[in-house]
Amino acid sequence: MIEENLYDKVKKQIDEYYKKEDCSIWKNNFHIEMPFGLVNDPNGLSYYNGEFYIFYQWNPFDCEHNNKHWGLVRTKDFINFSKPKVVLKPVDWFDKNGCYSGCGIVRDDKLNLFYTGNVKDENNERSSYQCIATYDKNGICTKNEVVIDGQPEGYTAHFRDPYVFIENEIYYSIIGTQTNDLKGKVVIYNSKNLKEWNFVGELKTNMNDFGYMWECPNMVKLDNEKYAFIFSPQGIEGEEFKYQNIYQSGYVIGNLNLNTLTLNHEGFKELDMGFEFYAPQVFKYNNENIMIAWVGMPEKEEEYPSNNRDGRVFALSMPRVLEEKDGVLYQRPFKALEKLRKDKQLELRNIETKEYTINPSSRTLEMKLNLDLNLNTLVEIKFKFKNEYISLMYNKNTQVCIIDRNHMKLKPNGIRKFKLKASNSLKFHIFIDNSIIEIYYQDGIEATTVMYFPKNNELSIEIKSQENLFISELDLWNLKKINYN
Repeated sequence: MIEENLYDKVKKQIDEYYKKEDCSIWKNNFHIEMPFGLVNDPNGLSYYNGEFYIFYQWNPFDCEHNNKHWGLVRTKDFINFSKPKVVLKPVDWFDKNGCYSGCGIVRDDKLNLFYTGNVKDENNERSSYQCIATYDKNGICTKNEVVIDGQPEGYTAHFRDPYVFIENEIYYSIIGTQTNDLKGKVVIYNSKNLKEWNFVGELKTNMNDFGYMWECPNMVKLDNEKYAFIFSPQGIEGEEFKYQNIYQSGYVIGNLNLNTLTLNHEGFKELDMGFEFYAPQVFKYNNENIMIAWVGMPEKEEEYPSNNRDGRVFALSMPRVLEEKDGVLYQRPFKALEKLRKDKQLELRNIETKEYTINPSSRTLEMKLNLDLNLNTLVEIKFKFKNEYISLMYNKNTQVCIIDRNHMKLKPNGIRKFKLKASNSLKFHIFIDNSIIEIYYQDGIEATTVMYFPKNNELSIEIKSQENLFISELDLWNLKKINYN
């Protein structure tokens, strides 16, 4: 059991951290990360009491996957945030080995938090409990113990990550699980009051053998009345152009029938083709579906040098708006992030050149780049840090995009390949932070998230092609740091 005085120590460490400047060259300026410890899944994302509430998995004691708490930051504008604080603590009989992931629902003027309590016995056998807590306007979090005790028959205790949505004034909870024959699935419960839950059954899809566990499910209603079922399957075999991470996160889109528990859907598509993107969660704000994900990957924390040097590891992604077009979820940065723009370093239009190099004044940048492909078949962008670099290459003939970070001296390394259709123009929307790069392609039909740890703080960006390069548009902004107070 964790002693209560340790939380006083954590609060004191947080207060002391924000009184001084963090000079690490890897400290991110506009991605949410903690002063110390390990961060993973975003949880309980909600708009409540005039603010965005961003909860997340947090181990405030070390950089390992244990002691899972819920942390919280709040913001009105995604520039000014409250200081991080511990909200849910794994100190009760039903969650003593971890307050695992879940969601938030506003009802009766309170923010209701659903999460999985993880319990292990002396033989390391797992028990899972679906729990509810309430968070009020005074910042008081109250646990209300267990609302679903154990898993249904036919499923293992890998039973977690409740996501609640409402349809026809009935609440539904979709929960990730594993069958006794080790197949990933989700099951559904319903409720009229968020307190008493009835088991309805397993969601029927055509993915009958698609990994051994489905984590962090979301059921998101789209403008066309269809649903996007977003989840993170584990145990998918990798291919050349997809499923290249140890675990995946993606979606299917279809028609949901809650009477028959049937989802008639199209094929599975990954949300992010980069290296570090997992456990996304979606919430609704002003009729937009906004997604935040974990910038990290399970079982990989030892690869990241910030773990040992800075005493922290992983972060949360920028908020992305999801919009369905022709059966695909396009992703674009949340509009509020434009307030991060500090000054414009560069604005180019209709430039023809063999190679173009940018020497920005910082590594906190937003860049929009539009290349005319009528002249080019092979394009490369290099993010250089003196003798290190990350390469982004696109071949128009093969329609293959490659990200290569094997030329970075510190791990993590690797290559990712994916298909990207581009005929007349190639569009990038790039956000560079001190250890995270997020890139949106062709107005958001694809996205990639990349962590990197350069030994040198200097950055130059080279854009080049084998033929003449025609830059239709290039805009570059310095971005502000987000504030915690």
